[in-house]
This record gives sequence, structure tokens and C-alpha cells, in this order.
Amino acid sequence: MPFSPKSKQDVFLTKKPLAVAVLAMMPAVAAQAQIEEVMVTAQKREQSLQDVPISLQSFNTDTIAELGIQDFQDYARMMPSVQFQPTPATGVGFTQVYMRGVTTGRDGQATTSQPSVGMYLDEQPITTIQGNLDIHMYDIARVEALAGPQGTLYGASSQSGTIRIITNKPDPSAFAAGYAVDGNVVDGDDTGYTFEGFVNMPLSDSTALRVVAWNRRDGGWIDNARGTRTFPGVASTTADDIILDNADVAEDNYNTVDTVGARAALLIDLNEDWTITPQLQYQKQQGEGSWGEDLSDFGGDQQVTHFKEEFTDDEWFQAALTVEGKISNFDVVYSGAHLDRDVDGSFDYSDYSYWYDTIYTTGYYADLHFLSSGDRTVENQFFDDAGTRIMPGARFVNDDGYEKTSHEIRISSPQDASVRLLVGAFYQKQEHDFHQRWLVEGLAPSMWPNQGTDQRFKDIVYVNSLYRTDEDEAFFGSVSFDVTDDLEATFGARYFKPEVSVEGFYGFGLGFNGVWSGTGEAQCETQDDWKGKPCKNVDKGISESDQVYRANLTYQVNDDVMVYGTWSEGYRPGGINRKPSAGEYVSDFLTNYEFGWKTTLADGTLLFNGAVFLQEWDDFQVSFVGANAITQVDNGPTADVNGIEGQIQWLPTDGLEISAAFTRLDSELKDPYCDGCESDGGAWAPAGASLPLAADFKGNVVARYSFEWAGFDAHMQGSLAYEGERNSDLRLRDNAIKGTIPSNTFMDVSAGLRNDSYAVELYVSNLTNEDAPLYYTSQCATGTCGSQNYGVLARPRTIGLRFSQKF
Repeated sequence: MPFSPKSKQDVFLTKKPLAVAVLAMMPAVAAQAQIEEVMVTAQKREQSLQDVPISLQSFNTDTIAELGIQDFQDYARMMPSVQFQPTPATGVGFTQVYMRGVTTGRDGQATTSQPSVGMYLDEQPITTIQGNLDIHMYDIARVEALAGPQGTLYGASSQSGTIRIITNKPDPSAFAAGYAVDGNVVDGDDTGYTFEGFVNMPLSDSTALRVVAWNRRDGGWIDNARGTRTFPGVASTTADDIILDNADVAEDNYNTVDTVGARAALLIDLNEDWTITPQLQYQKQQGEGSWGEDLSDFGGDQQVTHFKEEFTDDEWFQAALTVEGKISNFDVVYSGAHLDRDVDGSFDYSDYSYWYDTIYTTGYYADLHFLSSGDRTVENQFFDDAGTRIMPGARFVNDDGYEKTSHEIRISSPQDASVRLLVGAFYQKQEHDFHQRWLVEGLAPSMWPNQGTDQRFKDIVYVNSLYRTDEDEAFFGSVSFDVTDDLEATFGARYFKPEVSVEGFYGFGLGFNGVWSGTGEAQCETQDDWKGKPCKNVDKGISESDQVYRANLTYQVNDDVMVYGTWSEGYRPGGINRKPSAGEYVSDFLTNYEFGWKTTLADGTLLFNGAVFLQEWDDFQVSFVGANAITQVDNGPTADVNGIEGQIQWLPTDGLEISAAFTRLDSELKDPYCDGCESDGGAWAPAGASLPLAADFKGNVVARYSFEWAGFDAHMQGSLAYEGERNSDLRLRDNAIKGTIPSNTFMDVSAGLRNDSYAVELYVSNLTNEDAPLYYTSQCATGTCGSQNYGVLARPRTIGLRFSQKF
């Protein structure tokens, strides 16, 4: 979605959607506009968008409102270079973000790889270890998506790109306020709403306060259908079968989300040269239910049959400070932030328990045990105190705490000089204290960790209770100089030193030692409690240091055409696996070769920007399910990801704006992945296999027709977004079981009126009620859960009415 004409602002003005229907019936329109200059800060200094030699897409305040963007998935759908892996269990937080097809999937667990795309809120990184914050998108100046490696300026989690959310800042020059109200109906059934508002209050000629608040409810559309599930016993009859019934938790439209939050920023101009801006932001999301449709015989259309209450509470607070000033004629910027995030949740684990119980009680492993011992009972069945086999359903419970502190300082020389310098230093520390456990209610104390001596471990079958710390120190810089009046050369570098450590406990109690002896308390040197953990069987770390580089040539063909060539590198730090025998994985690197262009044509009424790129992803980190169904990470082979991307903005006639954006990708493994690992001696994925989750083609087109009607500024708009089919997994056998994710097409339309003080708009999102799954997943290792997979769905057709007013 490219760029939009409008008043010139220091925001990125992007397209405005739609144009359907009766243009000839519409009265007088405004004079033909031209695409105006837009200022961005993608290179950590203010520049015109058309002068930035980066493939960059952005939406401004107006475009965010016009597209109905309220969260990450809304804007990611309209950014073709961005791919994502939604979270099926919660619908809240932890969406995994990828760019330009650089992904192997399976990310997002507590001890797997760091994200490969950096997320920033203003100057501060907000990417936590398991995923990004999902910020409510109100009173946002712009969203910028920088495609390709940004490692020299943005560091570790910007291997394949960076997404920046930039808020509107306090303004001492004038009072301003506004609010918006939205009511909607989802799938013709459940309802949702949004209340949001802001106020900008000058406190003096040099000081202003801006406060923003929101309250949003997303209606549900997935039903937890009434049903039963039979856990087969070991007897030849059904006498010892266990039957579960979900009558207590069955509910229609049970996947709802409630979001509340606020942001406050204070701007203080100390003098003509120095400004400080402290900012506080808080948000809490409470998600209920599941976003995955059960695709097996256990489910139905937009249905699951789950047996335990399901919820996620994601609450976070960030305090940030930005200081901007001058020392002589050098610009100085310091930014620091502290983020505190707590995520608590509980999820039905009946699939996991059912399939593993079936395997070990009546299936393959039970048969092996019978053949070797003649005994039809197996040691890993679940029992209560009386020795009776139990399986009253199971649940997975997590209590995760995150803290993230970051500091960055950078100094840049005058931008009007023939040689321009930027140098900086960065420090970041992330801490993740997670306590994630599999519970079976009524479990005998002898099977708990610590064998019933500590009530904190009551009913726990398996637990991950670990501390993870990620630290990153870096120094970076770039130099740009004018080779000629029209040719600029830039060289950048970043030295980085990441450290990762994990310590704590994972696994089963000693009561399961007969079956799962490779994990848990059996690995502890002593059975003593350690910092609230059953004992300590993980204490590992890794420290690395390296550097990445960037070189760029930019040629200004004329005032309206610029071309550039870039060679750049991005990286992602290594880490360790919780399983001691699994070892560690090291940093992986992405090398990018890119040719791009920025053009403004047809007397300023046509904009066409784009880039062609070749990417080589060396020794990429990849997650897989290892022994004892424990996810671990290793370095894989090398993959090539090549493509072309572009954005178009066109003003064909007065009042009509049309924009489009697209990405075309082609990925393949250069070598086999885990050659000889399959039972038939083949590779998990052969050379030439495509990377998962990223479609060969993703694109959108948007049109907006604006006109005057009855004294109002009126509009009609519409958008269409398409994403092609893509593999669900890198491993071919797992992809065959889960299936290829189908293509999807989403269409939104709206129409509204506006005057100087208020606006009203009627909209329909997902007009055609597209129900193609966005992602396939399962509760347990692929294949273990049979054919019981889930398709994560987008929100069905939603009809709503918005009213907003500004003062």
C-alpha cells in the first residue's frame, strides 16, 4: 500500500482505499492533487521517503483509520513483504512475524530462536523472546515496514526486516482532542465495540502532554461445541474406558478478546537545542477460547470440542525516555526503555493427553511393553492415590514474566555536509521467567515432581520452569559521502556481542522415570528445590561476537527518479536448548543483494517504488521436535530467498486514488535438511524444497473516491488483499500430514461522510466471508495427534459503524 496525497506532514501518508460504483453520479470533486513529499526516519534521521534507499512501506494516521486497522494482523495483511504465524491457542500476543519469506516456522517457544524481525515502538525495541507486543493502533503517526536486513542500524532481531510503530507526539503549539466509537456485528451473531480517544494539552509554550486511551472488545465466532471423548482402557471390554464430557465449558462464540490500554507522553523543550520526551504505555488483553477450527472428526465448521477453560491474560507496561539535542552542530539522540510483561494462560490439553494416552495405553508402545513383559498395564498411565487410572482431561498452564531494558545513544553529523557520519552504541537485556506445566487433576502425589512433598507441584505431569536471559551489546556506525552531485555512497557496520543463558528445570518427576528417564528429576544432581523449581537440571549458556556490514550506492537520475544498489547483512543470535544433550545453536546470517528504485511520474500523479533482491540465508536456525517430544533448535543448511516487490500510487482523476502493493518470492534449500533422518533414509527436506509459511505471491489493491455531497466530504473505498498458498512445514512428511495452507482473498468496503469536526462511516470487513485457514497447527508433535489438526481462521464478515469527532 503505497503513499497518499494530503497535507504535507512529518508522517508517512499512505494510500486511501476504494472506488466501486457510480462515480458519474457524484457531484463536484476537489482539484486534482499531486503526491506530496513525505518525511520518514527509517535510517534514524529525517529524510524524504523518496530519498531513502530502502524498500519501505508505511501507513499514516489517516490511512490506519481508513483501512480500519486496529492490531498487528490488520496492517500485516496489507503489507506484502510481511508474513506471520498466528497463535491458535489464544488470539492474544505472540504472533510470529517474518519478512521476505525468511522463515522455517515452528518458532515462538520459550527456548527457541529469537525473532528475525525487529519491532519498535518509537525508538525502543519491543520484541520479546516469544513474540511481539500487539499494540492497539490508535493515535499512531505511522507504521513503517523496512524490508530486508537492517542489522547495522537495528541489530539482532532485524535479520530480515524491521517494523516501526511511531506514535503522535505532544504538540505545545495548540490544544487538540478527539474520540472514536465503533460498534460491529461479527458473523451476524456476536458483537464488538471500540472506544478510543486522545487529548493534546499545551502546558506552556515549550511543554505539552498527550494522553491516549482505548477500550475494545472483539466478538467471537468459534463455538466450543458440546461433546464427549473416550480414553480407551487396557481391558478387552470397555469397562475401564474413561469418558469426558465438556458440558461445563461448552459455549458459542467463545473466542473473545477484551483490550484496555493508555499512553501518556510529555514533551519538554528545554531550549532551542534540547528536548526530552518521557512516555508511559500500558495495555492488557484478555483472550478467551481458541482461534483454531478443529479440522478432524472431533470438530466442525468454526467449532472445537474442548474440555477445559481456555484463556490468556497479556498485560504489559513500558516506561521510555527519548532525549534529543545538539552538541555543536552534531545531533545527539538517547533512547531508553524498560518493558515489563506478564502473560498468564490456561489451555485445554485433551488432544495431547488423548493421543499420548492412546499410544502408551493401547497403541504401539503398549504393544512393545506387552511383547517384552506379557503385562498389559504400562508404567506411564496416570493414576490417583488409590491407584485407579485417571484422565479427567488435562490442561496446559503458563505463568510467564518478561523484563526488557534497552539503551541506545547515537550521534550524527550535519546532513548538509558532503560527508555524513552516524555512530552509536546499544545495550539490551531481556529476562524471561517462565513456568509452563501440563496438569492432570487428581494425579497421585508420587507422580508429581518432588513426589508430593511440595503442593506447588500438585497434579503436574511435566513442567518447564526456567530462567532465560538474553543480553546484547553493540556498536554501530555509517558514513555517507557524495561521490558526485547525483551519486552517494554509504558504508555501515555493526559489531555485536550477544550472550544467552538458561537455567532451571524441565521434564517429569521421578514417578515417570520408568518411561521418560531422559528428562526431568532423573537428570538433577540433587532433588533439592532450586528457586521455586523442583530441582535444577539445566544450566547452560552461549556467548558470541561478530559483525555485519552494509554498502549502498544511490544515484539520483533526476528530480523524480532515484535508483540504488545495496549489499547488506542481518543476523540473529544463537542460543541453547533446554535438553542438556541437545547442545547449542549459533548465530545465523542473511546476506542481501538488492537493486531498487523510487519514482514519481506523470506530473506527480503516479508513484512507483520497488526492489529486486537476492538473499542467502546461511546455516539457518530451525526448530524441530526431538526425542521425548521436546522441541529443540539446530543450525540447518543454506537457503536462497529471491524476489521482487513494489508499491504503486496513482491519482488517475480528481478525487480518485488507487494504490497497489505486491511481493513475489522464490525460495529453495541449497542442500538437504537433515539428510538420512527419515525412516527410509531420506532427508526431512531435500535440496530445492521451499521454505514454509510464505506464499509465492502476496499483494493488495486499494481505491478511494472522495467527493463533495450535501456539504460534506464523502468517500467510498474498497480494498482487496490476496495471499497465495504456502507450505505449513519445512519437513515434507509433516507438511503432508498438516497440509498446504490454502490461498486467501479478503475484501473490505466502506463509505462515509465527514466535515470539519466529525465523521461517520459504515464498513464491511471480509465482505466475502473468506474462511481459508491462515495457519495449520496441532497440540502435539505432527503425526502423534493423528489427523487432528487445527486451522487458524481470520475474523468472518464483520459489519460495523464508526463515529469520530475532533476538537
